[in-house]
Amino acid sequence: MNKKRFVLCAALLSALMVMVPKVAFSDENNLLKDPGFELKTAPDEGGWNLFDQGMYSKDQARNGKQSMFHYGYSRSVPYPPFFIGSVSGSFQEFAAAPGSQWRLTGYGMTARKLKGTPVFGIVQVSFFNAAGKDLGTVETAGGSKAPAKTSNEINNGSTAGEWIFLDTGIATAPEGTATIQAFTLYVDFSHSNVSQGVHFDDLSLCTLKDDGSNCKSL
Repeated sequence: MNKKRFVLCAALLSALMVMVPKVAFSDENNLLKDPGFELKTAPDEGGWNLFDQGMYSKDQARNGKQSMFHYGYSRSVPYPPFFIGSVSGSFQEFAAAPGSQWRLTGYGMTARKLKGTPVFGIVQVSFFNAAGKDLGTVETAGGSKAPAKTSNEINNGSTAGEWIFLDTGIATAPEGTATIQAFTLYVDFSHSNVSQGVHFDDLSLCTLKDDGSNCKSL
Protein backbone atom coordinates (compact mmCIF):
# COMPACT_ATOMS: atom_id res chain seq x y z
CA MET A 1 0.00 0.00 0.00
CA ASN A 2 2.80 2.41 0.92
CA LYS A 3 4.57 1.60 -2.35
CA LYS A 4 1.40 2.38 -4.32
CA ARG A 5 1.07 5.71 -2.49
CA PHE A 6 4.69 6.56 -3.26
CA VAL A 7 4.22 5.78 -6.96
CA LEU A 8 1.07 7.92 -7.06
CA CYS A 9 2.79 10.84 -5.31
CA ALA A 10 5.80 10.53 -7.62
CA ALA A 11 3.52 10.59 -10.66
CA LEU A 12 1.72 13.70 -9.41
CA LEU A 13 5.01 15.42 -8.64
CA SER A 14 6.31 14.64 -12.12
CA ALA A 15 3.13 16.05 -13.65
CA LEU A 16 3.46 19.23 -11.61
CA MET A 17 7.08 19.64 -12.61
CA VAL A 18 6.08 19.40 -16.25
CA MET A 19 3.29 21.95 -15.77
CA VAL A 20 5.26 24.58 -13.83
CA PRO A 21 7.29 25.96 -16.76
CA LYS A 22 4.11 26.39 -18.82
CA VAL A 23 2.36 28.25 -16.02
CA ALA A 24 5.40 30.43 -15.38
CA PHE A 25 5.71 31.19 -19.10
CA SER A 26 2.08 32.28 -19.31
CA ASP A 27 2.41 34.53 -16.26
CA GLU A 28 5.55 36.15 -17.66
CA ASN A 29 3.67 37.19 -20.79
CA ASN A 30 0.97 39.04 -18.84
CA LEU A 31 2.14 42.60 -18.18
CA LEU A 32 -0.77 43.49 -15.91
CA LYS A 33 -0.28 43.69 -12.17
CA ASP A 34 -3.06 41.99 -10.19
CA PRO A 35 -4.90 40.83 -13.37
CA GLY A 36 -7.42 38.90 -11.28
CA PHE A 37 -8.17 41.82 -8.90
CA GLU A 38 -7.34 39.78 -5.80
CA LEU A 39 -4.61 41.99 -4.30
CA LYS A 40 -6.05 45.51 -4.58
CA THR A 41 -2.55 46.74 -5.43
CA ALA A 42 -2.26 50.52 -5.05
CA PRO A 43 -2.01 52.59 -8.26
CA ASP A 44 1.37 54.02 -7.21
CA GLU A 45 2.64 50.43 -6.99
CA GLY A 46 1.48 49.60 -10.51
CA GLY A 47 -2.05 48.52 -9.62
CA TRP A 48 -5.39 49.54 -11.08
CA ASN A 49 -6.49 53.17 -11.28
CA LEU A 50 -10.25 53.27 -10.65
CA PHE A 51 -12.54 56.08 -11.74
CA ASP A 52 -16.20 56.99 -11.20
CA GLN A 53 -18.23 53.90 -10.18
CA GLY A 54 -15.35 51.44 -10.32
CA MET A 55 -14.79 49.11 -7.37
CA TYR A 56 -13.38 45.75 -6.29
CA SER A 57 -16.17 43.26 -5.66
CA LYS A 58 -16.52 40.01 -3.72
CA ASP A 59 -20.01 39.41 -5.10
CA GLN A 60 -18.75 37.63 -8.24
CA ALA A 61 -15.48 36.02 -9.35
CA ARG A 62 -14.51 33.82 -12.26
CA ASN A 63 -11.41 32.72 -10.34
CA GLY A 64 -10.30 33.58 -6.84
CA LYS A 65 -12.58 35.60 -4.59
CA GLN A 66 -12.87 38.99 -6.27
CA SER A 67 -13.53 40.76 -9.54
CA MET A 68 -13.61 44.34 -10.77
CA PHE A 69 -17.12 45.80 -10.88
CA HIS A 70 -18.24 48.90 -12.78
CA TYR A 71 -21.76 50.18 -12.51
CA GLY A 72 -23.87 53.19 -13.34
CA TYR A 73 -27.31 54.71 -13.07
CA SER A 74 -28.54 56.20 -16.34
CA ARG A 75 -31.77 58.06 -15.80
CA SER A 76 -34.24 60.35 -17.51
CA VAL A 77 -34.35 64.02 -16.48
CA PRO A 78 -36.85 66.80 -17.36
CA TYR A 79 -34.23 69.04 -19.01
CA PRO A 80 -31.81 68.75 -21.97
CA PRO A 81 -30.33 66.35 -22.88
CA PHE A 82 -33.23 64.63 -21.03
CA PHE A 83 -31.12 61.79 -19.68
CA ILE A 84 -27.90 61.32 -17.71
CA GLY A 85 -25.42 58.59 -18.54
CA SER A 86 -22.34 57.22 -16.85
CA VAL A 87 -18.92 55.83 -17.72
CA SER A 88 -16.84 54.01 -15.13
CA GLY A 89 -13.69 51.93 -15.33
CA SER A 90 -10.16 51.06 -14.35
CA PHE A 91 -6.81 51.10 -16.13
CA GLN A 92 -3.07 50.43 -15.95
CA GLU A 93 -0.43 52.28 -17.99
CA PHE A 94 2.76 51.03 -19.67
CA ALA A 95 5.50 52.46 -21.86
CA ALA A 96 4.91 51.74 -25.55
CA ALA A 97 6.73 52.48 -28.80
CA PRO A 98 5.24 53.38 -32.18
CA GLY A 99 4.61 50.26 -34.24
CA SER A 100 4.47 47.95 -31.22
CA GLN A 101 1.56 45.51 -31.19
CA TRP A 102 -0.64 44.71 -28.23
CA ARG A 103 -3.55 42.50 -27.26
CA LEU A 104 -5.84 42.74 -24.23
CA THR A 105 -8.12 39.87 -23.24
CA GLY A 106 -10.27 39.06 -20.23
CA TYR A 107 -13.74 38.01 -19.12
CA GLY A 108 -16.87 40.01 -18.41
CA MET A 109 -20.19 39.12 -16.83
CA THR A 110 -23.39 40.81 -15.77
CA ALA A 111 -25.19 39.25 -12.83
CA ARG A 112 -28.52 40.66 -14.03
CA LYS A 113 -29.53 41.15 -17.65
CA LEU A 114 -28.72 44.68 -18.77
CA LYS A 115 -31.64 46.90 -19.75
CA GLY A 116 -31.81 49.46 -22.52
CA THR A 117 -29.25 50.66 -25.03
CA PRO A 118 -26.53 51.78 -25.36
CA VAL A 119 -25.23 49.94 -22.32
CA PHE A 120 -22.15 47.73 -22.42
CA GLY A 121 -18.95 46.52 -20.77
CA ILE A 122 -15.70 46.18 -22.74
CA VAL A 123 -11.94 45.96 -22.40
CA GLN A 124 -9.97 48.52 -24.40
CA VAL A 125 -6.42 49.63 -25.17
CA SER A 126 -5.69 53.32 -25.87
CA PHE A 127 -2.44 54.97 -26.94
CA PHE A 128 -1.08 58.33 -25.74
CA ASN A 129 1.83 60.57 -26.72
CA ALA A 130 4.46 61.96 -24.34
CA ALA A 131 2.24 64.94 -23.51
CA GLY A 132 -0.60 62.65 -22.48
CA LYS A 133 -2.73 63.35 -25.56
CA ASP A 134 -5.08 60.53 -26.53
CA LEU A 135 -4.11 59.51 -30.05
CA GLY A 136 -7.64 58.47 -30.94
CA THR A 137 -10.15 55.72 -30.39
CA VAL A 138 -12.09 53.30 -32.57
CA GLU A 139 -15.00 55.72 -32.50
CA THR A 140 -13.01 58.82 -33.56
CA ALA A 141 -10.07 57.61 -35.64
CA GLY A 142 -11.91 55.88 -38.48
CA GLY A 143 -10.39 53.61 -41.08
CA SER A 144 -8.99 50.13 -40.65
CA LYS A 145 -5.95 51.25 -38.62
CA ALA A 146 -7.62 52.92 -35.66
CA PRO A 147 -4.96 53.68 -33.01
CA ALA A 148 -7.01 52.16 -30.20
CA LYS A 149 -9.08 49.04 -30.00
CA THR A 150 -12.14 47.88 -28.07
CA SER A 151 -13.25 44.32 -27.48
CA ASN A 152 -16.56 42.62 -28.09
CA GLU A 153 -19.25 43.68 -25.61
CA ILE A 154 -21.22 42.55 -22.63
CA ASN A 155 -24.54 44.19 -23.50
CA ASN A 156 -28.33 43.78 -23.22
CA GLY A 157 -28.12 40.71 -25.46
CA SER A 158 -25.66 38.91 -23.15
CA THR A 159 -26.78 36.07 -20.92
CA ALA A 160 -26.82 37.03 -17.24
CA GLY A 161 -24.48 35.03 -15.03
CA GLU A 162 -22.26 33.86 -17.92
CA TRP A 163 -18.57 34.83 -18.09
CA ILE A 164 -17.85 35.92 -21.66
CA PHE A 165 -14.39 36.09 -23.23
CA LEU A 166 -13.44 39.64 -24.27
CA ASP A 167 -10.70 40.27 -26.82
CA THR A 168 -9.42 43.48 -28.41
CA GLY A 169 -7.50 41.57 -31.06
CA ILE A 170 -4.17 43.06 -32.11
CA ALA A 171 -3.78 46.84 -31.77
CA THR A 172 -0.79 48.62 -33.35
CA ALA A 173 0.60 51.72 -31.65
CA PRO A 174 0.45 54.74 -34.00
CA GLU A 175 3.18 57.28 -34.66
CA GLY A 176 3.97 59.37 -31.60
CA THR A 177 2.97 56.72 -29.07
CA ALA A 178 4.71 56.91 -25.69
CA THR A 179 2.33 54.94 -23.46
CA ILE A 180 -0.54 52.49 -23.64
CA GLN A 181 -3.42 52.22 -21.18
CA ALA A 182 -5.30 48.95 -20.70
CA PHE A 183 -8.91 49.57 -19.61
CA THR A 184 -11.94 47.81 -18.24
CA LEU A 185 -14.93 50.03 -19.07
CA TYR A 186 -18.64 50.18 -18.42
CA VAL A 187 -20.77 52.61 -20.44
CA ASP A 188 -24.45 53.26 -19.70
CA PHE A 189 -26.46 55.84 -21.65
CA SER A 190 -29.61 53.73 -21.72
CA HIS A 191 -31.69 56.08 -19.51
CA SER A 192 -33.17 52.86 -18.11
CA ASN A 193 -33.63 54.37 -14.63
CA VAL A 194 -32.03 51.35 -12.95
CA SER A 195 -28.59 50.80 -11.44
CA GLN A 196 -26.73 48.11 -13.38
CA GLY A 197 -23.18 47.06 -14.19
CA VAL A 198 -20.59 44.55 -15.37
CA HIS A 199 -17.95 42.45 -13.57
CA PHE A 200 -14.48 41.83 -15.05
CA ASP A 201 -11.93 39.15 -14.17
CA ASP A 202 -8.79 37.31 -15.39
CA LEU A 203 -7.35 39.97 -17.68
CA SER A 204 -4.18 39.60 -19.75
CA LEU A 205 -2.17 42.23 -21.63
CA CYS A 206 0.66 41.11 -23.88
CA THR A 207 2.92 42.73 -26.46
CA LEU A 208 3.69 40.70 -29.56
CA LYS A 209 7.16 39.65 -30.55
CA ASP A 210 8.04 39.80 -34.25
CA ASP A 211 6.76 36.26 -34.71
CA GLY A 212 3.60 36.87 -32.67
CA SER A 213 4.57 34.19 -30.15
CA ASN A 214 4.40 36.27 -26.98
CA CYS A 215 0.59 36.34 -26.71
CA LYS A 216 -0.46 32.96 -25.38
CA SER A 217 -4.02 33.35 -26.70
CA LEU A 218 -2.95 33.84 -30.32
